[in-house]
Amino acid sequence: MKIQIEKAVVTFNPESQSEKDALEKLWRLLIDCSGPTLKICPIGEYVPSSNNGKGAMFYIEGMERSTDPKIIEFAKSGAYTPTTVTEDCTVYCSICNKTVDLKAGDAIPRCCGKLMFNNDS
Repeated sequence: MKIQIEKAVVTFNPESQSEKDALEKLWRLLIDCSGPTLKICPIGEYVPSSNNGKGAMFYIEGMERSTDPKIIEFAKSGAYTPTTVTEDCTVYCSICNKTVDLKAGDAIPRCCGKLMFNNDS
């Protein structure tokens, strides 16, 4: 798959039928015409010389909040188990200092490959 980067836009160009199928599956997972569009966030690090043939990993932010039955089934399958907050709070990323306000019952999002932290805990 060819990846082109032009400023803030990344374009994935599949080069085989299996890559086309995988990209279409990802696209349909991320885009919901009647709901929110999900975001892809990097997990950990990608260092080609030391990754032992593993590709770059990404987390699909917002999957746990989706109303799409396919996404809910995936989230309930155990592939992703959200950690939730018990009361309204603000969580932060200790790496990039991003903050997110959450309501009781919301899932704690991941940022920079890790769960964000609650100031109160």
